[in-house]
Amino acid sequence: MKKWKIGDKVKFLNEKGGGIISAIKNEYEVIVSLPDGMEIPYPTNELIPDNKNLILNPASTSLNDIYSVDNKIIYLAIESNHPEVKNANEFYIYLYNLSDYQFYYTYALGKNNVFQCLAHGKIDAFEKQRIKTLSLPILKEADVCQIQMLFFHNALYSTQNPVFETIKLNEKIFSPSNFIQHPEFQKPVFIIILKDKFSNTSSEWTSSHSPQNIRMHLTEEDWEKINQLKEKPFYTSKQKQYPAKPKYTEEMVLDLHIEELVENPAQLTPHQKLQIQMQYFERELHNAIAHHVKKITIIHGVGNGRLKYEVREYLKTIDEIKSVEDAPYKTYGFGATVVYIK
Repeated sequence: MKKWKIGDKVKFLNEKGGGIISAIKNEYEVIVSLPDGMEIPYPTNELIPDNKNLILNPASTSLNDIYSVDNKIIYLAIESNHPEVKNANEFYIYLYNLSDYQFYYTYALGKNNVFQCLAHGKIDAFEKQRIKTLSLPILKEADVCQIQMLFFHNALYSTQNPVFETIKLNEKIFSPSNFIQHPEFQKPVFIIILKDKFSNTSSEWTSSHSPQNIRMHLTEEDWEKINQLKEKPFYTSKQKQYPAKPKYTEEMVLDLHIEELVENPAQLTPHQKLQIQMQYFERELHNAIAHHVKKITIIHGVGNGRLKYEVREYLKTIDEIKSVEDAPYKTYGFGATVVYIK
């Protein structure tokens, strides 16, 4: 827990506003003086530093004068959607950044050493962000989840090594005994620490990853391949010509991504999107059966698993369906179903 002191400028973590700490009651509560002069008690775990007015000294030789690296931590949180973990059918994936660094991230699920990126983006300093909602069957189908993080700071900062974590997914992870109650979450969560050691110096990183050292590890063959890539012509998507395929052949692919079906999906509610996807799927499925299509690969994506569930429930009502199975993972990841027609 961060040690606050009188005079620290702070912002409120869960609401707008902030002020200056004018008194310390105990380890868990301080008095914050607001801009209008009013003083209020506030929990210490709901405060974050306010560095927006920080003025850096260009002649400073130590980054320790700018901020401390103590008590920083970043973790992954998997929250159950049910108070009883054993009854959960979905899990909310969070990244919780309790540091003054920002970072870019990717989050992927993997099976048999092949990965599918399900979320990517940027996390700001002291931010908690839900990055994905995943159904229990999807999580159990995967072997591992993988997270990569690249750090930066808006002010002067010490370079931090990127994070590359691969976490095995098994029955033990989803055991209720591994989930805890946490004040920042409404339901039980499973916590995985991603980074709790922040460096004050970048000398180790720069010495081992300098351009000179990187160049020394490249062979003449490597440099020849790099030069060939530089000379290789690149074409825009407008220059590519794809052969037109008949709509209904013995094998066809049906893409249900909402972006492929409407122009402005952002204006639709989740229910409207699902309705459009299902109407399109049902119409095209019956057209395919009428045209004697034998195999359909339905791309429904991962998401929270709702579209996949609705698609498979509908397929159970069609007599002409011979069999239904998951599409090849190496080609479609977790986001497609193959249907064979009699």
